[in-house]
Amino acid sequence: MARLADFSLDDSSPATSPHADGTEAPAEEANGSKPSEGKEAPANAKNTKVPAARLGTGLPDPKAKATEQLVVCERAIHDAKVKWRDAADKAMAAFLDEAGPYFVWVHENKLYKHLKDNNGKPYRSFNRYCQEQHGISRSSGYRITRVIPLLNILAKADHPVGDLSSRQTQVLHPVRRQHGEDSVLKVWGTAWATKKGVVPSPDELTKAVTLCGLVVRAEDDEDEKPALTQANPGAEVEKAVKILVPDTVRLAVKEDPEKVLLLARTLTAALEEAGITID
Repeated sequence: MARLADFSLDDSSPATSPHADGTEAPAEEANGSKPSEGKEAPANAKNTKVPAARLGTGLPDPKAKATEQLVVCERAIHDAKVKWRDAADKAMAAFLDEAGPYFVWVHENKLYKHLKDNNGKPYRSFNRYCQEQHGISRSSGYRITRVIPLLNILAKADHPVGDLSSRQTQVLHPVRRQHGEDSVLKVWGTAWATKKGVVPSPDELTKAVTLCGLVVRAEDDEDEKPALTQANPGAEVEKAVKILVPDTVRLAVKEDPEKVLLLARTLTAALEEAGITID
């Protein structure tokens, strides 16, 4: 499948050019008429811009020391790379603005699972689908699935913002997934009323979640997780028991209390289903 990088901004290829047989259209004169026979078009009719370095301008002095020549080359390469990256970032941002809503739709409805990966198996991961089918990085996939929906919600409610930080997104994303768009707006509005900066900070948003009485759990959009060993699930639990010693649990609580709380809830629910009461 073709990827974004395979396409060019030049739409004058033989497939689309009115002169698909390879001939060029005759240039028009200033008055709009075609040039008379035998009269050649000026050499610069196409206004082709040739890079200065290709013509030899700015290249190192061949008589200079090798290290000095290298400095000149490295500086020019670095400057060109900065321009290229800036252009690439702008192109990617424009691409995500246009294609982002469709990526979000594919993610929300898990449509990627109807497409086969490079191994001929249905995709279980949206990020792998983005990377293999469209050359989209994991960070861009994160923006597609988390940031773009939030920006759209705020924009439709007349709260447009240019972007959201990763920490702001970490607060609002599970609110949207677990409580809906109205709750996102409620949290944003609550934080906005007491904000100290231009927009609500991550801490102000977190406080607003509590003030709104919402309970959220940490989420991971990655669908593809290691499968539990079905032949002997008890062995997996035994491994967990060896790992989850008191000191390890205390450290985990300090580093990521939300995941530890989720684990505790999962274990409690499983025990209750089995009719086992925790004393």
